[in-house]
Amino acid sequence: MRIVTELKEVLYQKGLSLKFVAEELAKRLGKPYSLANLSNKLRNETITYKEMKIIAEIINCKLELCDYSPK
Repeated sequence: MRIVTELKEVLYQKGLSLKFVAEELAKRLGKPYSLANLSNKLRNETITYKEMKIIAEIINCKLELCDYSPK
């Protein structure tokens, strides 16, 4: 599943918006984050791990990584 789809599902379940997340990212990182910028990063899958960790904190979720072993 793409990260943008997964994140939007969680936001919907929690009653939060992507705009809220963008505003909180801007506060925490001390640089501008527009809704369009965040949407593009998610859609293009260019969002950083650091940004995703902060997003997880903002929405009170745990960011989990799995062990990928090619077969």
